[in-house]
Order: sequence, then structure tokens, then C-alpha cells
Amino acid sequence: MTGQNNNPLPDWDTLTFSLTETDCMYRSLGDTEREPVWDEGEFMPFQGITISPAAALMSYGVGVFEGLKAQRTTDGRILLFRPDANAVRMRNSAERLMMPPFPIEQFIDSCVAVVRRNERFIPPPEYGSLYLRPMQHAVEPQLGLGPCRHFATHIFCSPVGSYFRGGSPQGVRLKVLEQGRVAPGGTGWAKAMGNYAGAIWVAQQWKDQGFDDVLYLDAHHLQYLTETSGSNPFVLLKSGALVTPPLDSQILPGVTRDSTLRIARDLLSLDVQERELSIQEVLEEGEEMFCTGTAWTLLNVREVVHKDEVKLLEKDDLRMELLEILRGIQTGEREDPFDWIREV
Repeated sequence: MTGQNNNPLPDWDTLTFSLTETDCMYRSLGDTEREPVWDEGEFMPFQGITISPAAALMSYGVGVFEGLKAQRTTDGRILLFRPDANAVRMRNSAERLMMPPFPIEQFIDSCVAVVRRNERFIPPPEYGSLYLRPMQHAVEPQLGLGPCRHFATHIFCSPVGSYFRGGSPQGVRLKVLEQGRVAPGGTGWAKAMGNYAGAIWVAQQWKDQGFDDVLYLDAHHLQYLTETSGSNPFVLLKSGALVTPPLDSQILPGVTRDSTLRIARDLLSLDVQERELSIQEVLEEGEEMFCTGTAWTLLNVREVVHKDEVKLLEKDDLRMELLEILRGIQTGEREDPFDWIREV
């Protein structure tokens, strides 16, 4: 390690979901013409990185990223939630963009080490968590479009609070858009960097009108739910079925989505369905709705607006039960029957 910062800690009482520069980050360089492709990496102070303006990342968006959290427990332990699942998803995303997969064990070990080296930035229990952002991108200078040889993987972290701190405690308001978030058959199922830039302008128009986010419909038919800007929707119907859209090329396989499905099926024995869910069915049959994501965790939806129709969702019981179990596992307050936790 080439030194370490001594950055100030944030005020835990006012912690938001925003960047706090920590002490240490990790970098590994990859070269497809050597074996192994990825070097063992190094730890360095959190700092800017040097990259050619001609790097394929800059012109063509050849990059993917991940997000996962570490949590401090009331008895002083530090727990990392499902790093293996994030490692697998980053591998799959990288392969979709023709990048060499970063080794899964190296991903997990590096995340653990980054948490340890930034331990003082982990918020106290109930104040937040330490958010990790692994990234992989092409650093090779390249004017034409094509496969690359040289890559970099970086992992940095930041303490974070609630994603919607200061927002309505009753839940979020979603504006339904009759457009796709991504193109079918494209990179929507991968956590590609370029998937998110175009959504900023779309969502901001509706946030300026009092909505918290937008809910995209499928690009084929413009009637079935897909995702918000960065979370997976779940709807509890009057029949008692808990429904979420099935994974396809337009939907990211969320780790929190998968965790919620496992808890709902295996621990609560609910009627869980992964199937097409039309906005009309939500408006007519929906009783409760929430969205899942690493940043959002499980966040209830109190209002959905489609065209001129407003759907109020006043129930929040199932979401709270699922969240209590998930947070209990993440914080070490409950037994982990799925082997999801990695103690740091």
C-alpha cells in the first residue's frame, strides 16, 4: 500500500446517500494477452485516476459497476451482504461488454480488504452502512470500436444513509412512463454504465413535478412493468399473490430482488410469481407495492400515476415484514439460513 488518507468522518446524524471520501481504495489491472489476466492489485489512498482521453471507456462506455453494503452490528461485528452474488453479476456484465471477467474470489477478498481498511467510516448501527462501488472498465486508448486488451478494476467505498432521507415516510410516488428504460435485446440485464445516463433527464422532469422516480413499461408492448430508474418493483395483488416482472433483457437481476424472492418463498411461504404484470392489473388488483435495490433496500410505493389515473396504495404490512427479515439478516440480528453474510 502506498499510503493512506486521513479524511474526516461525516456527521452520522445528517448522513445521506452521497459520497464521503474515505481513506483507501483498490485497483487491479487486466491484460488479456497474459496469464493470469488480472494482477493481484494494490491498495492506495482514495484519489483521482489517470486515464487516456482515448480510452474505450470514455468514447464507448465500455464499463460496468456494482453496489453492495457492509453493516456494523450492535455487538461490534462487520458484515458484508452477498458479495458473491455481486461478483457473479459483475462477471456476467463484463462478459456482455467483451471484457475479461474479474475473478470471483478476488472480487470478494478485495471487497473485504477495502472494508477493513476503511473500518472507521462504517456508520454506527441504525445510522447507515458502508456502500462499496466496484467498477470494471476498458482503459485502452482506442479510436475505433472493437474488443480491447487493457482494463482496470477499482473498488472504493463511502458511508451512506437513506437514499430518500427527508422524503415522505409514507412511501414514494412513481410516474408510469409508456416507454422502455432500455432497448430489448441490449444491455439492460447487465449493470453497464451507459444504461443509467439517459435515465437522469427522464426522471428529473417528473421529480420536478413532485414524483420520487419513474416506472418504465416494457419496450415491446408498453403495458408491462419493468423497472424504476434503478430498482425492481413488486406488487401484492388482492388474490394474495406477490408478483414481480420476470428477468429478461430489459431487467437487471437485482441482488435485493433475489433476496426478497427467497425470503418470501422459503421463509414466509407466499404465493410468489415471476411473470408479466401489466400496469392495468396493478391499477385494478394491486393492494401493496414496493421496490427493491441495494440503495433502496425495500421501499414502499404509496402512489402510482398512469396517464390521468391515480392509484393509492395504503397497505405496507408485507413490505415491512420482508424488510424486517432482510435487515435482520444483514445486521446479524437474525439467523442467516441462506449463507448470505460474509463476516469481515
